[in-house]
Amino acid sequence: MKHIPYNLYFLFFILSFVIISCKDKSSHKVSESNKKEVVKSKFARNYPDFDPQIFRKYLKTHIVEDSIAAPFYQENEFSAIWVHDTLDTKNLYTYIDILEQVEKHGLTSDYFSVSRIKSITDSIDSGAYSNYPDTLYSKIYEVERLSTASLIKYATGMKYGFVNPHKLFGKKLYDITLLSADSAFYTSLYSEIKINPIDVATLSHPTDSIYLLLQKEYEILKRGEATDIKKITSGSTTFKLGDKSKYISDIAERLIITGEYTPNTETNDSLHSILDETLLDAINTFRRKNSYLEEKEVGKLTIDALNQPISYYTNKIRANMERYRWKRAKPKENKHIEVNVASFMLEATQSDSLPLISRVCVGSVRNKTPLLESNISYLNLNPIWNVPKSIAQNEVAVLQKKDPTYIKRHNMRLFKGGKEIDTESIDWKTVNPAKFPYFIKQDPGYGNSLGLIKFMFNNAHSVYLHDTPSKAAFGRKIRAISHGCVRVQKPFELAFFCTSPSTDLYKDQLLFSVKKEPITIEGKKLLKEDRLKKISDIINIKQDKKISLFIDYYTVFTYQNDSMLYYADDVYGYDDLILRELSI
Repeated sequence: MKHIPYNLYFLFFILSFVIISCKDKSSHKVSESNKKEVVKSKFARNYPDFDPQIFRKYLKTHIVEDSIAAPFYQENEFSAIWVHDTLDTKNLYTYIDILEQVEKHGLTSDYFSVSRIKSITDSIDSGAYSNYPDTLYSKIYEVERLSTASLIKYATGMKYGFVNPHKLFGKKLYDITLLSADSAFYTSLYSEIKINPIDVATLSHPTDSIYLLLQKEYEILKRGEATDIKKITSGSTTFKLGDKSKYISDIAERLIITGEYTPNTETNDSLHSILDETLLDAINTFRRKNSYLEEKEVGKLTIDALNQPISYYTNKIRANMERYRWKRAKPKENKHIEVNVASFMLEATQSDSLPLISRVCVGSVRNKTPLLESNISYLNLNPIWNVPKSIAQNEVAVLQKKDPTYIKRHNMRLFKGGKEIDTESIDWKTVNPAKFPYFIKQDPGYGNSLGLIKFMFNNAHSVYLHDTPSKAAFGRKIRAISHGCVRVQKPFELAFFCTSPSTDLYKDQLLFSVKKEPITIEGKKLLKEDRLKKISDIINIKQDKKISLFIDYYTVFTYQNDSMLYYADDVYGYDDLILRELSI
């Protein structure tokens, strides 16, 4: 066999290279910017006649119709974000993936038009409009506009919330000032979108500890949402410690699902049918988490709560994720009082101190307590109750007609034109409560509806915090019973929190001022010697010792220094209103 000369090998190599190079040129183009050969994108192969300048003119003409996206493009000189020489499918699919995971924020992907964005992106990417250039420009415009508008909505909502509570509830019910997106925010946002839209989406997520705790709980519950919770059908039966029943076994199995009860596998506790101390502790943990009172028995109220589906809790978390996305404009002071209307609880906190936690009674569903912000301005000992006109007409006058001694028995006095009127001088049979012309005051004392102390703060709703002679109401599960003001179970502990007495003697003086017994040996000695002094009925809070106050509404919440999530009934139906807005 003859050997092929070396120069023929070399010639063969050169010819092969030329042939391959010619073949590959069909899938390359020359970049105008650097004259280097680059591989054509899939988009460029599908749409070789696409002209970015024509698209820019199309965008400029049509974007004015979108009130959300238009300001961005006007500031960005109508430069596209998702379309350059080609459609940026990589970024679009990354963004779509982010939107498809928005469920972990308690939102639905369709709230951000993700189905439409994905559908158009898929159709363009598949070359569906290769023979329809006019349709191509309109579809690319739609995906550009929808993606940018949804990104602005996404980033703004994650920062400040998607629902406007002022519009949803009105100032009469929601009077808390919130931070909102302003021109500085949008200027910064537009600049960041121009640089990297994906970073804008991923870095916009809330990072507050309570929000992250809600997310964690939500993901756990969502995994168990499809779990078939066995309904406990014990009717009105009440179970006591030591009782044995198949329904108690059902209770134990239910508490395993949400983690309050961990069975002892060695003793087969999962089939526990006796209400012992361990199971009762688990039941009371469940009750605490759901803002129920702890008890030594299990009745219908607790059974009904145990029968709630998992979706009951996931919906609460969704609504409260939105609440925690709202940002209050007013800062908390070192001393802070938070009233949670939904849980009927008050928490007073200050740095380096244990919180004061007290039950409260709030406005009924008919007379809702307004949600508001303020500072405590002063404390009023031995308050006089100026009975509101609506209560005077609808309640006092009606009861007085039935019992002409009612006003006097309740330590009330009647006034007209600034002068006191003797109730016995009026023929109550002829009085029309709807046209009741009198003003009523209730004098200080233990029977006064405001109790012995009230806490005053500026607000447009004429509400305040106060003591009450009706102590039994604090033992109720549902404590939405007032005309709108907030009744406090621990008014004097709250008074001491507000005044920060430097000595126990001041506490004794405050108690003595409302005819209560002193608590210290020194105070009791001074009282016996008739040397214990009263303090003024008005205790002003100094400006340099501000005490911030928020009356708000959370159906999922935490307490200071406590990582447990607590749930409350949606007594005013506000969760449903928020969830409805988030589904639009």
